[in-house]
Amino acid sequence: MLNVDGLLNLRDLGGTPTRDGAVVLPGRLWRSENQTLLEPSALAALQEAGLSDVIDLRSNFEAQNSPSPFVRRPGVTYHHHSYFAGDSDAAVLAKALPWEGKQQQIRTGDENADTYLDYVHERPDSVLAAVRAIAHAPGAALVHCAVGKDRTGFTVALALGAVGVADDLIVEDYARTTAVIWEVAQRLWQDPTYAHRTNAVTAEHLAARPESMRAVLGYLDAEHGGVAPLLRGLGWTDADQDALAAHLLGS
Repeated sequence: MLNVDGLLNLRDLGGTPTRDGAVVLPGRLWRSENQTLLEPSALAALQEAGLSDVIDLRSNFEAQNSPSPFVRRPGVTYHHHSYFAGDSDAAVLAKALPWEGKQQQIRTGDENADTYLDYVHERPDSVLAAVRAIAHAPGAALVHCAVGKDRTGFTVALALGAVGVADDLIVEDYARTTAVIWEVAQRLWQDPTYAHRTNAVTAEHLAARPESMRAVLGYLDAEHGGVAPLLRGLGWTDADQDALAAHLLGS
């Protein structure tokens, strides 16, 4: 169990089985919310637990106005891959935050799922780079966005799907965020970058609904043949696949 003060949505994907009987190793892939408000002791605890890479999926606006404490921290490689184009002002938060109404292309009819699929169409370079950063991390790769649900959940789903984790388990992991997301959001609102984005927010707006991730995975299967072919279309190579399998599964 991975416990660090100040991170409620932190978890290690270690122990997740694949369809062919392999298991994701502990200390290889973590996911969480933003770490901007963490105490120095919490940052040190993450490194002591094996953190080597931080993959920040927030927009340029978020990253510039609420900088990651890992940007120049010795011993950690910081990767910033925004999933939005033209994202240098506050307007991007309308697309980035889970409680905001969004304008996206309808592909599945599920608002969250369509938002996630838009990441691939808007910033395929960033999606590829984020999964590639996981594959090539020497230690634990920590993937995060603001609350650790949307951008994080989609990226973790791609990494797990690419090594053969069953859809049901990917959905199960995604949905676990619902149990903590309200408290995570309340903490996030202490950050001035996000504090003004709280109007009419309810727990329902924030929930990580299983049907959303099922819709994403179903769309990828129907339109691309699955996660792996999608990544191939973005530029994913055999070397990337081997590196991801070695990192997550030890194979």
